[in-house]
Amino acid sequence: MSTRDTLYSDEAAIGSGNENCSLLDETVSRLPPEMDRSGNVEYKTKLEAVSDSRITHLATQLQWRLAEGNGHAVYMVGVRDDGYLVGITETELETTISVIQNMALQLANVAIVSIGKRVLEGQNSRVVAEVRIDQRSDIPRTEVRVAVLGDLGAGKSTVLGCLTYGEPDDGRGKARLNLLRHRHEIESGRTSSIALGVVGFGADGQVMNYANNRSAEQIHQRSRHVVTFIDTCGFAKHLKTTARAIVGHSPHAFCVAIAADRGSVPETTREYLRIAAVLRMPMMIVLTKMDIAVKTTFAALMHDILATLDVTVPARGRCIVTAAIDTTQLAKDMMDLVVVPIFTTSAVRTLDFDELTAVLSKTFQTPDTQGRDTAACLSFEFHVEHTYSLDNIGTVVTGWVSRGCVTIDATTVKKHLSIGPSSSGEFADIEISSIHTLRIPTEMAKAGTSAALAITTHKPLSIEKGMVILDTGYLRGLGARWVSNEFCARIAILSQEFQSMQSVVVHIRSAYRLAHVLEIKEDTGSVSHSQKQSDFGRNCVVVRLRFEDNVYDYLSPGMPIVARDGQSLVFAGHIADAI
Repeated sequence: MSTRDTLYSDEAAIGSGNENCSLLDETVSRLPPEMDRSGNVEYKTKLEAVSDSRITHLATQLQWRLAEGNGHAVYMVGVRDDGYLVGITETELETTISVIQNMALQLANVAIVSIGKRVLEGQNSRVVAEVRIDQRSDIPRTEVRVAVLGDLGAGKSTVLGCLTYGEPDDGRGKARLNLLRHRHEIESGRTSSIALGVVGFGADGQVMNYANNRSAEQIHQRSRHVVTFIDTCGFAKHLKTTARAIVGHSPHAFCVAIAADRGSVPETTREYLRIAAVLRMPMMIVLTKMDIAVKTTFAALMHDILATLDVTVPARGRCIVTAAIDTTQLAKDMMDLVVVPIFTTSAVRTLDFDELTAVLSKTFQTPDTQGRDTAACLSFEFHVEHTYSLDNIGTVVTGWVSRGCVTIDATTVKKHLSIGPSSSGEFADIEISSIHTLRIPTEMAKAGTSAALAITTHKPLSIEKGMVILDTGYLRGLGARWVSNEFCARIAILSQEFQSMQSVVVHIRSAYRLAHVLEIKEDTGSVSHSQKQSDFGRNCVVVRLRFEDNVYDYLSPGMPIVARDGQSLVFAGHIADAI
């Protein structure tokens, strides 16, 4: 099973065997037979006005279908159990929908979200319908995102495979196959795309992964705290993808993987440590392949790691994690930028994975990493990471709620929202019809959570990853000044060649654009004393950039940015102001 990188779950295509069938397709005259004992799809020829006891029985059946679909159920109306489309009259359909509505009212947080109808040809206007039902969760859940970085061959995907599937590696990379998404990745062993892995923790701290759950949806349903891992590429050829993961997937912490059989810290890994320092990112170091480490080279590696941390993050302590450590305090200190924990692991022996999961289970967002606030009074800001077009639903965008909240609760006043900007700086008004957070249907998405939003635009606009969704009122007021094609940023130079460059590729959120370097000047006020003592402190500058071809973007102060030139990183920092 491969972990998909979409947070929107629309598993209800057809749970009875043929996922490409839909009774709304004009060419379909028969569906696969209904599966009575599994699946989230129920066939009903029709439902008539029934007694309360019958409604209770039907509601129990609906609850079972919802459980099978992890909060989603589909009722095919006008269809016999053998899958034959017989159709019903419009009056019978209205009665059936009313009964299904009464069934939903018997259950908590259950509602009909869409009704698709089709008129059967040559059957006296008889109709069939596809009724989609969701059970929206009201259980509070927390999430933290961890970007896994490291050099080629560091064992990033293998470690994540062990964590997310609960199985040891065979020493030849078997565990990583669970995360790799493409054939060439499996053949070469090199990750070339961003893959997401998930580990959840129940109310009692129990680890939730694919070892005790059959799908990501079930992991999210059963968890109270979720850690989403962002697996990145170690090969320099795919630096563009890794840069997008660093700033485009809104990680709250870095997990830097280093192979224990190496005698020194690779230069690529040193760059990731510098970026973590520049972006003030919490980080942990995971030493992999301890089963093949040699004592002499491991001692040299540890010395090099500690020396590297001394010059990149001199203000943070170091801690080699053992079973006796207080994981609650360690997790808090890591997120507060007080300490860098170092784990020694082996995917073959699953060595020290208990300590790693214990710290992750207690790792929560800090106010700085979570956004400005979670209060509903703040303006809503959503960063689009992926876009999808789904049958019977329309456009779905997935990403991260940076601040504020949005709701589809009918009892509250809906916010006016806009999405954009296009390359010319235009926004389009939208409406949100459904919300999923952590793959679970909900009525609200708030700051500090992943979300999938089904949206409808009021005017034509090509929706792309890297866009933002904002409160329309905020956009027309204070937010308007942040839509520009020129900006200043406080950065730390990672490559001395940057001083002579005329243009660089800048990554902002999930988008990247070519920008001209207009001015570089000394940063006199933003560098702290501890940063000045680091190896990049002397390289902190303010740079003014302008996007090529007069392309516009939303450039809010404080947004992290990373720039590259081909296959090398040249600087990292934060936006200071739009011009």
